[in-house]
Amino acid sequence: MSKSLVPNGDFETRPSNGFPSEAISDGPTEIPNWKTNGTVELVSSGEKVGGGMLLIVPRGMHAVRLGNDAQISQELTVEKGATYAVTFSAARTCAQLESLNVSVPPASQTVDLQTLYNVQGWDPYTISFEAGDDKVQLIFSNPGMEDDPECGPIIDDIAIKKLVAPDKPKDNAVVNSGFEFGPWMFPNVSLGVLLPTNLDEDTSPLPGWMVESNRAVRYIDSNHYAVPEGKRAIELVSGKEGIISQMVETTPDKLYSLTFSLGHAMDKCKEPLAVMAFAGDQAQNFHYTPDSNSTFQVASVNFTARADRTRIAFYSVYYNTRTDDMSSLCGPVVDDVRVWFSGSRRNQVQVLLGVGLAFWAYLLVLV
Repeated sequence: MSKSLVPNGDFETRPSNGFPSEAISDGPTEIPNWKTNGTVELVSSGEKVGGGMLLIVPRGMHAVRLGNDAQISQELTVEKGATYAVTFSAARTCAQLESLNVSVPPASQTVDLQTLYNVQGWDPYTISFEAGDDKVQLIFSNPGMEDDPECGPIIDDIAIKKLVAPDKPKDNAVVNSGFEFGPWMFPNVSLGVLLPTNLDEDTSPLPGWMVESNRAVRYIDSNHYAVPEGKRAIELVSGKEGIISQMVETTPDKLYSLTFSLGHAMDKCKEPLAVMAFAGDQAQNFHYTPDSNSTFQVASVNFTARADRTRIAFYSVYYNTRTDDMSSLCGPVVDDVRVWFSGSRRNQVQVLLGVGLAFWAYLLVLV
């Protein structure tokens, strides 16, 4: 299983006794390919809950709602020792704080669904895991206990992708510098994929990178957004609460430059857009300045390494929303991140320039 929808990951496979909307009996919910535990419902697009609120089905006609303490699970065949990213779409049913726990034991991660990142009412997310065996259990569960039994997260479009570790570049200390290696993205979904908190750089849905904050950052593609370089980039959609970082290998006391592309995703994001960039003990604020010829600009920070590993990080200075709906979250785009040793060549150039200027000054004096 390299990259694909998991069996019946979109919940569109018809149960043997039909979908609930067409079933004659009120028997237990059967969901082909999935085991269920607790109150699990197959919901249909356009269906309403008791309060009259329309249920949001991310894509297609059907999705699954998990009631209090309910779960669905499926056994997957994978490659032992490999790292995988699971992409899924999720929506909340009620206004209360809802969350979704995604686990491949012993790994487990809870995704907070309280923040809605766009007006469509649902978002794609991704989590990652390292396969401890060639058979694993993928489990989605609702850890909450809401007063209203009709509340609970809705999930849809569950896909999996084996992650390949990118080669280490020779002239750049940053791993996966262009964000080209990452989770599965549905080609016909224009919302990108949210990367929630992940503090493990070795098992990350975005190899090499960590998300070390409460809120998510958005992984975007060139099919639906303006991307500075290649096919993928990161949009910082959560202000100072959405930080992406990497520990890069450096040589102590050497001078380095951090360079990156700063851009606008062309998703009607309201300006100003600005990024705070960190490199070791240096921090610098960069504002995106529109150019008629380009949707991005190159920014740089010079720093002296203090250790054999140096932290680089980015967050959005502002909390931005789109101008068309005033509520969908957006922000500046970061791409093509490079850290390179800049001391020796620069110093040689400066010395040569200094010698040259001194020579010409000496000749002028003689004249």
